[in-house]
Amino acid sequence: MPFTFSHPAIILPLTYLPKRWFSLTGLIIGSLMPDFEYFLRVKIKSDFSHTLEGVFLFDLPLGILTAFAFHNIVRNNLFDNLPDILKSRLIIFKDFNWNIYFKKNWLIIIFSIMIGTFSHILWDSFTHDTGYFVQKIEILNQSVDLFDKQIPILKILQHLSTFIWAFVIVFALYKLRTHATDSKSINLNYWLTFFGFIIIFAFIFLNVSSAQYAIGNLIVSMISLSMLALILTSLVIKTKPKTFD
Repeated sequence: MPFTFSHPAIILPLTYLPKRWFSLTGLIIGSLMPDFEYFLRVKIKSDFSHTLEGVFLFDLPLGILTAFAFHNIVRNNLFDNLPDILKSRLIIFKDFNWNIYFKKNWLIIIFSIMIGTFSHILWDSFTHDTGYFVQKIEILNQSVDLFDKQIPILKILQHLSTFIWAFVIVFALYKLRTHATDSKSINLNYWLTFFGFIIIFAFIFLNVSSAQYAIGNLIVSMISLSMLALILTSLVIKTKPKTFD
């Protein structure tokens, strides 16, 4: 699969439309949702979230829940404690009142989440073994010889698109307008708590999980543990950032 957090790149062209037509939160979160079945299972296994039924029964409700969790629990603490290169570009979004916005624009948000979700499934349909277009376009099933190995073209497309779209996202972040911040302001306890949670969860997971430790499953498990750690850290650490010289 293409890396989950490269998926939002495909919806970036929609941000040139009038803002009243879409929810950026909805588009971004929707573009991530189909892979959340992996994160909940803590392994690369998805039977439902990449299907039409799953869009409505899994991706949409979980997308709404994720949006509320991000804006109400994670966002402000995270943005306050990012490196200045990111903080200066994202700190302005701390003033965004998601709850009020949702009350007034819930239909647009739902529509945006679904658009983001379908964009994810569309991309995967070119890069998954069972993808619709992989089944229809013969060349995607062929292989090329690289370094004395037969590499499927769909795998090349999968990994190449991951890097290209990741670069697009980095560039889009770089182009955001910067705002003045205190570059020395950081809450050390925030990151100590975050990494502490990850270490604890990783220890527990490695001792109780029966999942195969393939590289894909390890990556998925680390993403799962990191997201849980972000939520818990933001619930535990409520102090204002401290200044370090």
